[in-house]
Amino acid sequence: MKILHKTPKGFLIARGKREIKIGSIVIFNNRKIGKVVDIFGPVAKPYIKILPTDKNIEISGTAYIKNDKSKYRNSKRKS
Repeated sequence: MKILHKTPKGFLIARGKREIKIGSIVIFNNRKIGKVVDIFGPVAKPYIKILPTDKNIEISGTAYIKNDKSKYRNSKRKS
């Protein structure tokens, strides 16, 4: 996703290219910069509202979503 700008209230706005879930962790230069709190706009290329961990953060460029690979996500219960 590409970081577009920072809102007056301190949120970061980005433009995504795929399905992203609310609550996902956002990574920039191998460090956590925040989490997704809202998704809006067209389905094909949605805008993503990010709550940054540091309110004074200034970022421009490409950020990534951390993959959530929980060992319980696709597991089936054995009977």
